[in-house]
Amino acid sequence: MITEKEAAEDRQRIVRAATRLFAALGLDGTPTELIAEAAGVPPGTSRRYFRSNTDLYREVMERAAAAERKALADALDAFTPTHQGMVRVLDAYLDFYASEPDMLGLWLHRRAGDAADTADLDERHSRAKLTWIAAAVRDAVPDPSGLDYALWTFPWVVSGFLGHGMVYSADRGGRFGDGHVNRQQLEEFRAYLHTLAARVLALPGAPGRDAPDHTSS
Repeated sequence: MITEKEAAEDRQRIVRAATRLFAALGLDGTPTELIAEAAGVPPGTSRRYFRSNTDLYREVMERAAAAERKALADALDAFTPTHQGMVRVLDAYLDFYASEPDMLGLWLHRRAGDAADTADLDERHSRAKLTWIAAAVRDAVPDPSGLDYALWTFPWVVSGFLGHGMVYSADRGGRFGDGHVNRQQLEEFRAYLHTLAARVLALPGAPGRDAPDHTSS
């Protein structure tokens, strides 16, 4: 019989191993036996703590969502519907996923159709966050008609850049793709992200928002 401490350690090893494997292979591509092997526990141990692979996956995704909330908490708590307020959120979002590739991998698989029977996770996490930010900035953007598309642009481009890297028009050497984003590229992308926010949202304080129109005579 294992002790309570040993059980807690087994459970934690299983969750850590599952996080890595779900990030790499998705729920649909990860059998329970592979998780047990990666966690260094006997086959079937996972069933002691989780009724199914889907239940284990839900635990992993809840932890991922909680980690993202913690990373964004300061920026969201201080959020104002201004360009600088949005930039702080985007910086926190970019930094979190740049430093947590497994968290990024989990969401990349979801966006490719993985774990289709857990759509409620998107409702409770992705949609809730989008709804909150949309409500916060709706009255501050010049044209709110395409606001959902504008806001969802940022997760799209961040996950695409961090997950797949860049192909540049001029040869800059090195490789592109997963794991090949260096610090210089990250900072260049951050500057681009700020410019993108200024152009697609044009919140108060954005460069060029209040520039005079010289096109009319």
